[in-house]
Amino acid sequence: MRFVVVFLALTAAANTSAAVYKWVQPDGSVVYSDRAPDENAAPAELPALQEIKMPPPPPPSTPSASSNGPSAQTARQAYTNLAITAPADNSAFHNNAGQITVKLALAPGLQQGDSIVILLDGKEVGQGTSTALSLSNVDRGTHTLQASVKNADGTTMISSSPVSFTLHKTSVLMRKP
Repeated sequence: MRFVVVFLALTAAANTSAAVYKWVQPDGSVVYSDRAPDENAAPAELPALQEIKMPPPPPPSTPSASSNGPSAQTARQAYTNLAITAPADNSAFHNNAGQITVKLALAPGLQQGDSIVILLDGKEVGQGTSTALSLSNVDRGTHTLQASVKNADGTTMISSSPVSFTLHKTSVLMRKP
């Protein structure tokens, strides 16, 4: 039933006259309307509507037969270097808050859709797109830090060499008398 009502309404709207009437009011203003104010109003002569034809959309691109892998991979550059530049390997430092700033060198730069993953003692502690990351609440002691770049599928593209560092914190046991 609903379909019939909508169909009739659309059919009635399509069949209505699209005449436009023009007249001049006593104050001299010109009025255009789809309804004539009286039987003396004449339809206005309007220029034909401008029609702009859109060009057809380009066909979807398909991988070429000569490509050796997915088309997304052919435009990508392979990563050649990923290294942890801070903290330095075998370094030791004091930080009571347990904050560590991790800085990376990546060549070429991070590509769209990829992310950097930071591992502390083999556990993921950070992920993002920046080559600088701050870790908080790191426990005192010696730790191993490693970074890797993963694509959107979670595949590891490149990994850094592990870096070892020791974090010291002030202890009540180390108080001077």
